[in-house]
Amino acid sequence: MRSFLLVIGYLFAHYTFGQSTLTGKITDAVTKKPIGNVSIFLSHTTIGTVSNENGEFAIANMPQGKFQLIASSLNYENYITTVEYARKGDPLSIVMIPTQHTLQEVIVEPYDKDGWKNWGGYFKTHFIGNFSLIKNCRLLNPDAVKFRFNNKKNTLRAFAHEKLIFENKSLGYRIQYLLTRFELDFTDNTFKYVGYPLFENMVPKNLSEKKKWDSARVNIYRGSLRHFLRSIYNNQLIQEGFEVRAIKIVSTEEKARVNEINKVYDQMQEAGLKPRLRIQRDSLDYYQKIKVLPDSNNKIVLNKLLLRDSLVLISKGGNEATETIVMQFPGGLHISYLHKSMPYDYTNTQFKISDKDVISCQIELLFGKGVSIYKNGNYFNGENLIIEGYWSWSEKLSTMLPSDYWPETKNN
Repeated sequence: MRSFLLVIGYLFAHYTFGQSTLTGKITDAVTKKPIGNVSIFLSHTTIGTVSNENGEFAIANMPQGKFQLIASSLNYENYITTVEYARKGDPLSIVMIPTQHTLQEVIVEPYDKDGWKNWGGYFKTHFIGNFSLIKNCRLLNPDAVKFRFNNKKNTLRAFAHEKLIFENKSLGYRIQYLLTRFELDFTDNTFKYVGYPLFENMVPKNLSEKKKWDSARVNIYRGSLRHFLRSIYNNQLIQEGFEVRAIKIVSTEEKARVNEINKVYDQMQEAGLKPRLRIQRDSLDYYQKIKVLPDSNNKIVLNKLLLRDSLVLISKGGNEATETIVMQFPGGLHISYLHKSMPYDYTNTQFKISDKDVISCQIELLFGKGVSIYKNGNYFNGENLIIEGYWSWSEKLSTMLPSDYWPETKNN
């Protein structure tokens, strides 16, 4: 399954912890009165609070850096903004607009009345996870998800007018997820989603369960997209077990040219003659890859390992918390993680017998535009990133970790 990872909530989320407190007040755009019991949180973190009866809120120990701050409440449109907080920042003034539900929307484009029955399985597979990934990750309020199927476009869209509540007993997280976009295109075999999660650590029953969660979190993290992006940022690709190679798109004309060379080369060898063609090893490998390339495929993976410097541009920020690098490259990349084998549940979906190959995936930049990466593995301009292979199967809500998670209790 080829996927667009439109997780816009990853924007600006690297930080270091300080002693600041972020404060603010929330008011109704129409009545100008304060709004209490509004959920305020920093997307993709474990940091959040609620406003009091006077509409006031405070987030203690506010991390330094840039974040997407979300304010959410029933009967109001979601308020989403980017914040960069300094030690002596002014209080935020958040004005929320009341939601206006109209009968016209329901009449013109109604939701599927049997939505969860008809489409819930697709939602769970593409958003929550596949097979063993979802057995311990449960959506507690499935009735909140509404569906619309477009026959002409052959697309399925999902909506939620309240936060979705998940309980992930495999990783020990309770997740409130503000879903703003989900679209599955059956024709192109692609899916897209956008949302803003708030994580809460569940309380383990005993030490054994805590160790189980710790081990599961490390296992999920190793070889994940976040692990890869952190490795790029820190120039630790090889040390962390990643190999990156270029994907070359081979035109019909190039196939014909190389196949003609292969034909001459093979004929001379069969005749016992020494080929007059002087072909370097790298070129010979390239020719052999094209020789066995099916007509239906126009991509090959080159053998040469790519180093970090050929994949990124450095973009200095104002301080360590906001310093970024930009991942930008031509064509596509083939990424392998050498310390984990393909799980059976994945190979089974790919109609492969062996699950001994190391996990691998392919990524492309949709518009040739770069993706900004922060120190903790969060990224910006995710709509440019196309993912195929293992990550398109594994990077789901059931395997999602908060941005303040670091293996081996590293939290900085």
